[in-house]
Amino acid sequence: MKLQYYGHSCFALRCADGTTLVIDPFDETIPYPVCTAACDAALLTHDHFDHNHTQSLTGDFRVIREAGAHEVGRAKIAAIPSFHDDARGAKRGRNLIYRIDAEGLSIAHLGDLGHLPDAEQIAALKGLDLLLIPVGGYYTIDTPQAEQVIALLQPRCAVAMHFKVHAGDPNRISTVEQFARDTGAVRMPHIIEVTPESVAKLPAAIVMDYQ
Repeated sequence: MKLQYYGHSCFALRCADGTTLVIDPFDETIPYPVCTAACDAALLTHDHFDHNHTQSLTGDFRVIREAGAHEVGRAKIAAIPSFHDDARGAKRGRNLIYRIDAEGLSIAHLGDLGHLPDAEQIAALKGLDLLLIPVGGYYTIDTPQAEQVIALLQPRCAVAMHFKVHAGDPNRISTVEQFARDTGAVRMPHIIEVTPESVAKLPAAIVMDYQ
């Protein structure tokens, strides 16, 4: 499986059989090139402009935005309800966490998670190989909270997302420096290939470049 980071919270997962999932594509107001990937499904964690811009994607794809169990190709997807804030959605609404099991790997994308997971969510997210986790704060959990989530879920590798890269970025989120410093995260390219064998060799935390 190949994991590609497009910036902000947008990733593509490409399976060996060609099945491609894109998670949380953003619109032109976010200071990265928009994702134009061809995909089989777009997974949206919530309906905000920086996570739901399917118009830039290509191919004959379906859109997944509902909680529950889904299948795309051989990928099994669990969309787990959560909240965008620490007030059960009263401030910013609901959020979906996606757990994707494919090719012997388990990957979770936390979307704009705004709170520490509860016992039911923790149980649903045990045994992860990759955890794609927001670290920028303000709209989501911040770096200290992200570190608490990592301690609760104990993934093989945590991948930072939803942090400020450009000095001119108007978002009130923080940079990734504290996360990198606290976790010893290793910088990696914008595409990494992961197998059940190679995932054990990944660092405990990484920060991917974007394209």
